[in-house]
Amino acid sequence: MLKGRIVIALVAVFAIIGAGCSGDTETTTTGGGATGDDVVFGEGTLPETIPTEFPLPTGSAIGSTMVVGQTGFTEVIVRISAEQGIAAEFFSQGLAQNGFTVERSEADGEGWAIEFSDDAAKGTIDVTEPVEGVSQAVIRYNVP
Repeated sequence: MLKGRIVIALVAVFAIIGAGCSGDTETTTTGGGATGDDVVFGEGTLPETIPTEFPLPTGSAIGSTMVVGQTGFTEVIVRISAEQGIAAEFFSQGLAQNGFTVERSEADGEGWAIEFSDDAAKGTIDVTEPVEGVSQAVIRYNVP
């Protein structure tokens, strides 16, 4: 049982490391739903819709990204080699230090929820710890 958990943890860590090292920035554009907006998918780099002053932990791996063309809604998945509490604290402090307003930062079920704003734009970050010691942050920016 313990050996199986170790193997699963190692596979997850190698997958995270591989995603961070891939440098793959290929994007795919597809027609949006009923609104007709273009949706652009990518991975490996932050989309241009995320401000350059947005804080990211050193060594984090940017996974899949999605940008909805006309609205600017952006979703980014980031994996961090840190426990959930440390990752949540990093984002809360980093946002405040970089000029964002943190409106909420608190435990939310088994995860951590952060709500922030920057001028007229709003955003959320949901931090979970799918593998012990490795956190995942789902960043949504420009949420109406």
